[in-house]
Amino acid sequence: MPSTRLETEAIRQRLTTSRLGRSLHLFEELASTNATAFTLAGSGATHGTAVLAEAQTAGKGRLGRHWVSPPHLNIYCSVILKNPKISRHVSWIPLVTGLALAEATRRSCGIEISLKWPNDLLYVEKKIGGVLCESASQGSQVSTCVVGFGVNVNSRETDFSDELRSLATSCFQATRQCYDRNGLIVDMFNQLESWYDCVEAERFDHVRQAYAASCATLGRNVQVTRVEEETIHGTAVDIGKDGALLVSTVRKGRPHILEIRTGDVHHLR
Repeated sequence: MPSTRLETEAIRQRLTTSRLGRSLHLFEELASTNATAFTLAGSGATHGTAVLAEAQTAGKGRLGRHWVSPPHLNIYCSVILKNPKISRHVSWIPLVTGLALAEATRRSCGIEISLKWPNDLLYVEKKIGGVLCESASQGSQVSTCVVGFGVNVNSRETDFSDELRSLATSCFQATRQCYDRNGLIVDMFNQLESWYDCVEAERFDHVRQAYAASCATLGRNVQVTRVEEETIHGTAVDIGKDGALLVSTVRKGRPHILEIRTGDVHHLR
């Protein structure tokens, strides 16, 4: 039977990273791992420091949404990135984070995970995980990124509200097996460092190809809602050189390619 609790030593002993997760803070309950990570970053926490919580009372998703965070079932984590060579390519961070989490979950749980641009993890069109990247700047330069992510590991159907059951799922629901979250977070940290190293080395062609291969958004008809702008309908055709989603649409009767960098993307059937 997999361990029902996260354990810092069980995680540290199996890591192959050089920095990511080596400084690890584990809490029984937090309001938000991202908020705590920013506090630690302001107090001198180094690059690669990670914050894990068994439960969150005010977990955050994108666009101000709430992330449901029941105790002792899933992974709620935030990582501090203070490497300027990575932070200056902030548009790639949520994408490579999702890619790393998908790869780790596939390997540890044996289920096929796809990615919904820019930062959702999907299993059979239901959300199984998500990424929230927030940053702080000094002048025009990003000084610190905090990358938060949640992955539904051992949640049952009854752990979701009636509204969420049609939208969200978990590794347990996919396979009817419980998983050792310590082993899964080890795989996640190892994959995250590898992909962040690719960003640092500016291997963006490699990153683009890998992300595109796992991206369920490409080739789909999509609706993109941007704050205070019009709603866009079109077909997602590619990932741009900076990680933008390229959407083919029609404007004034002519074909047009839009570069989407922010917005809420919905897959249309």
